[in-house]
Amino acid sequence: MNPRYYVEGLIAVFIFGITPVFIKEVSANAFTIGVVRLSIGIVFLYFLARHSNLKKLNLKEWRALLWIGLLFGAHWVTYFISVKMSTPSMAILSVSSFGVHMIYLNWLIKGVKPRLTDVAAVMIAVVGIFLIIPDFDLQNDVTAGILIGLCSALFFAILPFVQQRHQHIDSMSRAFGQYTFAMLVFLLFSAKTNWNLTQIDWIYLAILGVICTVVAHTLWLRASTMLPPTNTSLIFYLGSPIAMFTSYLFLNEEMSSSKLIGAGLIISANIFGVLMRRSGKKRPA
Repeated sequence: MNPRYYVEGLIAVFIFGITPVFIKEVSANAFTIGVVRLSIGIVFLYFLARHSNLKKLNLKEWRALLWIGLLFGAHWVTYFISVKMSTPSMAILSVSSFGVHMIYLNWLIKGVKPRLTDVAAVMIAVVGIFLIIPDFDLQNDVTAGILIGLCSALFFAILPFVQQRHQHIDSMSRAFGQYTFAMLVFLLFSAKTNWNLTQIDWIYLAILGVICTVVAHTLWLRASTMLPPTNTSLIFYLGSPIAMFTSYLFLNEEMSSSKLIGAGLIISANIFGVLMRRSGKKRPA
């Protein structure tokens, strides 16, 4: 396997890890951030997907892209709100629970019953989430942000099942459709967007649009296409400690012992689940 794809995957995950810091720092709200990032992504991917490929898509395939885009839009809007309400590290840790969601979704959607090791992974992650929640009070922004982040993780976990059913559509066309129809979700909140921004806000938005959207997602698309799924899953979970470190370094976010232990449990549970699924696939039927 070409090591270049591992490097590209690592670069993408590093960018994913620092993205929540820019989301938190920019004065634009979650809806404005989404509109700007998606607009830049749509323009770029339109040329990358090639107009000729898009013209070949039939109505059924466009409907599939609509569902993919709506799921992605729901994931993004809840993720951005989670970052704004809580902290970058808490938001990305909440979304990192998507691997746990995939265990029971695999059962509901594909009929694959969870094994004892899967149940153990879920329980470990639940304990980790319990530890990172500061106060079980919905009036607490951090707690509310974490719960919204868990909803974002659910949308993110459903997305691969839909993507797999329509993998015959080329990846760039799927990415274009994902961004284009995700915009519909953000346009529902267009009245809530805020555009009274400073120069530094626009610089942050440009970084979010070009570096954190176009560059990171293009690199991740290439890496996740060329590398084994287990490897990309393990690489993806490096984003959580990166977000925690950058949030501590640049935003002075407090890193209590319970938060660190909880983070360790969530990340470990997901990695454990990935490794168990990998070993399960190697066993003879």
